[in-house]
Amino acid sequence: MKTNCVVVPCYNEEFRLPIKEFEKSLAEENNLSFCFVNDGSTDQTLKILNELNQKFPDKVLVVDKKQNAGKAAAIFTGINEAFKWKNFDILGYLDADLATSVDEYCRICSYMKGNIIFVFGSRVRRIGSQIKRKLHRHLIGRIFATLSSSMLDLPVYDTQCGAKAFSNEIAKKIFTDPFISNWSFDIEIFFKFMNIVGKENVEKRAKEIPLEAWRDVGDSKVKFSYSLKLPFELVRIKRYYKKK
Repeated sequence: MKTNCVVVPCYNEEFRLPIKEFEKSLAEENNLSFCFVNDGSTDQTLKILNELNQKFPDKVLVVDKKQNAGKAAAIFTGINEAFKWKNFDILGYLDADLATSVDEYCRICSYMKGNIIFVFGSRVRRIGSQIKRKLHRHLIGRIFATLSSSMLDLPVYDTQCGAKAFSNEIAKKIFTDPFISNWSFDIEIFFKFMNIVGKENVEKRAKEIPLEAWRDVGDSKVKFSYSLKLPFELVRIKRYYKKK
């Protein structure tokens, strides 16, 4: 069974962290660990995370960043701290509110075999699935995803789903250099991956898996005004990685 570390970025998550769900997964999944990154929270988030660490000291790592630096920096820090902590076979990340459940994350990771070294969830609404998303967020997400897919020139349906996992080897390459964007870093992951394996090999080495369930928990921390800047941000990212 492959060992797996999930990085969870946390910023003022005192009332959103589903601690019972994390505890259940830690108790039941022998090969699963969590690296929680406290991203300069001003509430009781760090206290809650430290209590979880005390209950599961061998399976929970808490990284405390004193200054809030944003989700991209938190995940980048968490992945690199996980490298120092243990030698995991798989490293990935999830949102702190578990919009994608741990069970779904583990199911996604089960597809990482053979030539597949990068897997990610996709929030596709279809009969038989339980994808619950606010209409306005769905519409903004689809516009962004369409622009992203066009920029990448890859048939990716959902670049922004907060459930992604990587083999140890490819994670070390993707997370060598910090991201240049805070909220659009998922797009950078695809550009980095494409540059590493070659565009012609992306569909042989990566797999997009439709989620069985996803829940829209609370309000997004991404301001609506940022969505107006997204096209310009995508152009900036594309230009940056074209030079690589």
